[in-house]
Amino acid sequence: MKTLNVVEQLLSGRQDFRDSDKKLIIAVWHLQGLHLTDEQRTTLLEKCATPETITRARRALKHKYPASEAVDNARYSRFKEYREKYQSILSV
Repeated sequence: MKTLNVVEQLLSGRQDFRDSDKKLIIAVWHLQGLHLTDEQRTTLLEKCATPETITRARRALKHKYPASEAVDNARYSRFKEYREKYQSILSV
């Protein structure tokens, strides 16, 4: 099942997933095979930054600490692929 479908299914079933990105992320990862203990789940919810926050910070620092050329090229290729795949949705 595609991630979009998984997220939609989770969002349609529970308000708490609509209210908390962290809870939604944990639920998606659980369905993908990452089974956390209650203690790990609590730590993730209360103390850990979201993946988006970490990625945003990396992007903010990319000029100071650039990725290798191979990784940069791979990221750009994924970006182009994503843009082509979702262009019709984005241009609405």
